[in-house]
Amino acid sequence: RNRHMTRSTLEQALGFDIPLIVPIMLILYIAVIMVVGLWAAKKVKNSEDWFVGGRSMGPWITALAHGSSSLGGGMYIAGPQYGWEAGASSLWAAPGDVFGPILNFGIIARRMRKYTEKARALTIPEFFGHRYNSTGVRYLAVIILIIAMIISLLVEFMAMGVLVACITGLNYTVSLILGAIAILIYTGAGGYLSVAYTDFVQSILMIIGLFILIPVCIHNVGGLSGMNAGLININEGLATLWGEDYYLKGAPLMIAGIALVYFIGYMGQPHLIIKTVAIKDEKSIKLVPMIGAAFGFVLSFGVYILGMVGRVAYPDISMLPGGSAEYIMPMMALSNLPPVLSGLILAGATAAIMSTASALLLVIGSSVGNDLLTMIHPEASEEHKMKITRWSTYLLGLVSCAMCFVPLFSVGVYQLTWIAWSVLSPAFIPCIIGGLYWKNATKGGAIAAMLVGSVTGFGWYYLLQEITNIHTFFAALVLATAAYIIVSKLTKKPPQEVLDLFYYAKSFDPADAGSEAVSPAKAVAESSDGTKPSTVSAGIQMSADQFRAVLENA
Repeated sequence: RNRHMTRSTLEQALGFDIPLIVPIMLILYIAVIMVVGLWAAKKVKNSEDWFVGGRSMGPWITALAHGSSSLGGGMYIAGPQYGWEAGASSLWAAPGDVFGPILNFGIIARRMRKYTEKARALTIPEFFGHRYNSTGVRYLAVIILIIAMIISLLVEFMAMGVLVACITGLNYTVSLILGAIAILIYTGAGGYLSVAYTDFVQSILMIIGLFILIPVCIHNVGGLSGMNAGLININEGLATLWGEDYYLKGAPLMIAGIALVYFIGYMGQPHLIIKTVAIKDEKSIKLVPMIGAAFGFVLSFGVYILGMVGRVAYPDISMLPGGSAEYIMPMMALSNLPPVLSGLILAGATAAIMSTASALLLVIGSSVGNDLLTMIHPEASEEHKMKITRWSTYLLGLVSCAMCFVPLFSVGVYQLTWIAWSVLSPAFIPCIIGGLYWKNATKGGAIAAMLVGSVTGFGWYYLLQEITNIHTFFAALVLATAAYIIVSKLTKKPPQEVLDLFYYAKSFDPADAGSEAVSPAKAVAESSDGTKPSTVSAGIQMSADQFRAVLENA
């Protein structure tokens, strides 16, 4: 339905023409982000810079980049959509965006950063390969990750195409391609550094935009009491946490899924977890959760409330362009603010989309260039690895653009976001948390969790969610966790070299993980009892000197 949207359709729904200043501000904003991204690209010297920003990111850049990547187009466009459709019951999802960063950095960050730096792991699949001592686990993780990330990416591209088309008057296809090219250029050029710096700029704009838009819109419907009364007039259930016609009453596992998607779903999203790998030190890790939680509070509660206000302003779906609630945010901005401010707000929406899309692209490109290439061609030079990474970023980005026109994916943005998160997070959460906190977790358990979690996350939504009234995410997470625990208890325990790294990551030694010229297992063994370490497998052992040798040979 969205592909046939034009600016005239939006203007007809609004009842007035979109001022010229709005598209001008949008175009200028995209140009500025391109400049920032290309400037950051000049700082890239090697693959570690490209993949994890040289592990040098400070707490503010990390926190705001984490926030803007997690609350991107799927939230900025789909959040108001869900608020319009579900009313106050949409607020079940909001706390997750507040506590998600706290859990991500409170539970995962310190151990993940220590483990990955000592193991020289630059991606989440590479971490899996080390922790579970298995190339097969790494392969499977890459496959699941790429599929889920491409689904998430096409959501961002679709939102970008719709937004640019409606504001500029360009054809939807042209708008989508132009927006995708802009994102591909700065992401492919600078990798994580470009994404982090542009996310920092974009997150500030996102916050400013919502701080302006939400209070104005609430005031224009008579305040929170006026919003509540308006929702009751439409449907009494919309003003309650039970939803329209009280459909969530008697459905605790549906509510649990809605809440958990973002509450713990962050811990299974590689494009967010990679922020924990890239942060510069443990001191910075302590500051990030509070910054991220504040950012999440402003955005998460804000976008759902904006959708609820939009339901009062536009109570019937026929009043919206194309009969889609995905247009609530741009309509509220254009109808409630002066042209310059509405242009700023819509640039903020574009910021959200570009932020998440670039983070997803980074993970996809890294998975191909660092994981698949390394497994297929272990002796690949630094130059060759970077070349493959960049080209895979461009190619898979274009593939995702093409998928935007496949009818299978013509579901709502919010629904598609749920599917993508339900395929990936339940499959990865047990493997990540278990890998960092449970010494007896095995490669068999990891494989079982990834297969059960990803298959359930996709199939349950289409086949069983409506019948059982159990949310897809909840079902997938429970089954994946059970599979992980049961199979791990039935299979061979990890080798000693893996346990050495596990205990090293667990330790509270303030010394940094980047010791010189020693293998991970040796560093742990010598720091603990002074004895010689066990033999380290070739898949895990890489000293700092060996890593530098690879760079020199490249």
